[in-house]
Amino acid sequence: MRVAVTGASGFLGGHLLEALAGRGHEVIALVRGGSDRSVIDALGIESRKIDLSDGSGIPESLRGVEALIHLAAYYTFHGKWELYKKINVEGTEILLRAAKANLINHFIYCSTTEVIGPVKVPPGDESAPLRPQHDYGRSKLLAEEVVRRHGREGLECTIIRPSGIYGPRNVDDVSYWTITSFAKNSLATRFVVGSGKNLIQFVHVRDVVQGFVLALEKPEVSVGNTYIISEDRAYTYNEVYSILAELCGRSPPKIHLPKLVAAMAVLPVEGFNRLAGREDFMWHLSTLKSVTQDRSYSIEKAKRQLGYMPRYDLRTGLRETVQWYKENGFI
Repeated sequence: MRVAVTGASGFLGGHLLEALAGRGHEVIALVRGGSDRSVIDALGIESRKIDLSDGSGIPESLRGVEALIHLAAYYTFHGKWELYKKINVEGTEILLRAAKANLINHFIYCSTTEVIGPVKVPPGDESAPLRPQHDYGRSKLLAEEVVRRHGREGLECTIIRPSGIYGPRNVDDVSYWTITSFAKNSLATRFVVGSGKNLIQFVHVRDVVQGFVLALEKPEVSVGNTYIISEDRAYTYNEVYSILAELCGRSPPKIHLPKLVAAMAVLPVEGFNRLAGREDFMWHLSTLKSVTQDRSYSIEKAKRQLGYMPRYDLRTGLRETVQWYKENGFI
């Protein structure tokens, strides 16, 4: 199948290109100018230049394409709303219109479990109330609504919601900041906010790729559906810290701080970083809030309908990831 992938130069995009090419699909990488093309070039894949912020290059880039997987996004949890709206929402609208004009058979959209946000009665499934807490999640929810509208108008669409993605080659991302900060024994990783019993759920990048490949190759099932893609269980923060401590050769944090006390410590650091023009995901009140909530999700629908089965448990996946960070000088 002739498949185009936006965000092809990114972390998830690179792994997806490798899998699609390995399965015999003819892949076209859609990238911004100046993007890292190392994986694209190594695979000998055709690339076409697009820009989601203004729509340039998009209509012509989709000529001859049968399926489009849309991964590209403005991805940060503390960014500018105008960029979330322009790239994640309006950019998706432009792609959908171009997909229709080019008679593309299948549009697969990469959303996120952040459109669900924290779950009051875990695990949440695809029908759970949608309560995104960050502008990133809010923008992805708006984009989902745009995708569904085009689906109702005749374009065959599938929505994939991965939970927090980690794995080799992931840099400048939530899991990257968390893992490398922990490995370096940074101050923010020396204490636990609250009980540490709240739930968090991750997914290895190759399992996310599996979800996208299954959705692509089983359109008779996936079209018109939304799927959560993750590991098949959540972990308490205490469990995550224990696994990371084992892999990084340090002790897990033993000090538990009440949320209010932790907020009093975080607030001045967050304010100083803002004044200095610095960004540190670990020192944000919103991050503090997240670790005292449950983000636990069910993957039963993807297992039942697509045959999805995660291959990585957290310890195995983190061992591989930590080793990659060590070998490449990140920790």
